[in-house]
This record gives sequence, C-alpha cells and structure tokens, in this order.
Amino acid sequence: MKINRPLSPHLTIYKPQLTSTLSIFHRISGAFLAIMLFFSILFLKIGDLNLTFYYLYRYAFFFTFYFYWLILSVVNFSLLALCYHMSNGIRHLLWDLGFFLELSKVYTSGIIMLFCAAFVAVSNIIRFYFS
Repeated sequence: MKINRPLSPHLTIYKPQLTSTLSIFHRISGAFLAIMLFFSILFLKIGDLNLTFYYLYRYAFFFTFYFYWLILSVVNFSLLALCYHMSNGIRHLLWDLGFFLELSKVYTSGIIMLFCAAFVAVSNIIRFYFS
C-alpha cells in the first residue's frame, strides 16, 4: 500500500548551522574519547597480563619504532577532541546557569569556544614537544 504524501524534511534540505554542527561534533568527540578510553584500558590489561611475554614486547617495540607518526597523530587528535569536548562542556554548563542564551550570544560563545579549544590544544601540543 503506497501512501501518496510528502516525506518529512530530511537532513539534506537543511542548511548547516553553527549550533547544530557544534552539537554533532560534541557527540562525535565524546564517542571518540570513549573509544580511546576503552582501547587504552584494553591495551593496559593485555600488557598487565603478559608482562613476561617476549613477543608482546617485540610487537610493542616494532609498533612504536616504525609507526611513531601514527601514535603521535592519534595522541594529538585525542588531545584536540578532549579540548573541544571540555570547552564545549563548559559552554553547556554556562547555558545551564542561564548565561549566553540569546541567539547572538549563542553564536558568539560557539566561536569563542572553538578558539579556546584550539588554543588549549595547540599550547598543550607545543608544551608536549618542547618538554
């Protein structure tokens, strides 16, 4: 039975807005951080169980020696996701307190939050490389 009526509006017809984009990336960064936490705990548990296992150390040395750039990029991307997620979380807490709820202030706080997250992430990356 085919119903002859229009479909409800879908995401493809909407113009992306700053608020919806920041909300989507907040969820994506939270999921990414949860996955990174799971894998770090998993790898720590595997390393804890096999402390005398020779091949585990050989594999870890091979991975860290030949794929150093991959490890650094994952660490830097995780740091960027963490800084974004925390600064957007602070923005949400300020919203819960009743601040910045007008539409113009919502956009302004979003742009300020992006700059703060980028500044904190870049400063931590620089601090990591020069320490």
